Amino acid sequence: MSTDWQPSFEATSAYLFVHFTGHEQAETDEQLYFALSRDGLHWHDLRAQGDPVLTWSEGEGGVRDPYIVRGPDGLFHIIATDLSVYHRGGWQEGRTTVNGSTGLVIWDSPDLAHWGRPRLVDVAQAIPKAGMAWAPEACWDADREQWIVFWATAAADSAEDPAAADLANELGDGINMYYATSADLITFSRPVKWIDRSNGIIDTTMLKAPDGWWYRASKDDQITLERTRNPYAVTHELVRTDDDQAWSYLSNLTDIFGQGRYSSRYLEGPELFLYNDADAAGPDGRAMPFGLICDQFLEGRGYLPFRSADLSSRQQQDWTLVNDMDFGRLTKRHGSIMPITESEYRILKRTLTR
Repeated sequence: MSTDWQPSFEATSAYLFVHFTGHEQAETDEQLYFALSRDGLHWHDLRAQGDPVLTWSEGEGGVRDPYIVRGPDGLFHIIATDLSVYHRGGWQEGRTTVNGSTGLVIWDSPDLAHWGRPRLVDVAQAIPKAGMAWAPEACWDADREQWIVFWATAAADSAEDPAAADLANELGDGINMYYATSADLITFSRPVKWIDRSNGIIDTTMLKAPDGWWYRASKDDQITLERTRNPYAVTHELVRTDDDQAWSYLSNLTDIFGQGRYSSRYLEGPELFLYNDADAAGPDGRAMPFGLICDQFLEGRGYLPFRSADLSSRQQQDWTLVNDMDFGRLTKRHGSIMPITESEYRILKRTLTR
């Protein structure tokens, strides 16, 4: 992978959106597409439908739910679900959760335009009767100098191997969130059961805010919001607590907005991100630096975007629905948004547009 790229210390001033598209009607729907924006509101697709930027033909033959992240060394990584509903001939009445891949697909790049060969890393095999590893994300923990990589897996209620009993499902629905740690996104620790709830729990997104708190949003029966000082804390049911080393429940989108259509019946794939400083002001000029987008999967309407002044707030005045976001021509399914520099914007547009 040769390139003349050199590390940059520019401030970020634009955005990259990595996503898959469509409704599993073609092989190219479940591959990776890129879109660019200068303001986080107006998006320009680099390729047309059917012409993805990155493709995956091994494993299940398709890739979904990509998450892109900048590492502490300046390198970039995409981590994604190894799944092709198209090649499976449909969702198979839930069989995709029990006989699918337990690996994650990972790409690396020095500059966002030149990507190395993707690798499939099995992270969930140790989980009792695991048959999926979906919607992964990776967050760098600077304090411990390691990645926290988390994903959803459906687990059995018991383990044939007593050594795996701590990974089995305990509460209700068998889909739980797990995490593993890694120094290099090549070798991973044994998984840890991170969230186990009576309702199915999936599609967790997490970021560390400037205030030092870790925030996460998840799809269970709502789009729920929590925070902690210790992202490794394991949880069961939602609780409110003053213990900053535990995850404490904040609120959910339905309660914040008083809108039932913001529940998980209609929304999935929540994705948190930070706006660049120049774009942090909300519609009324108030600082609203946090973005949260959710996929309107039930109605196939693409993403619904929100902004927040304070992710810990339960007050509607600290949140707003973004009505003027233009996501571009392509229907964007479960993906991620990352701030980029002007130089990175230019190399992406010059190298990958066609």
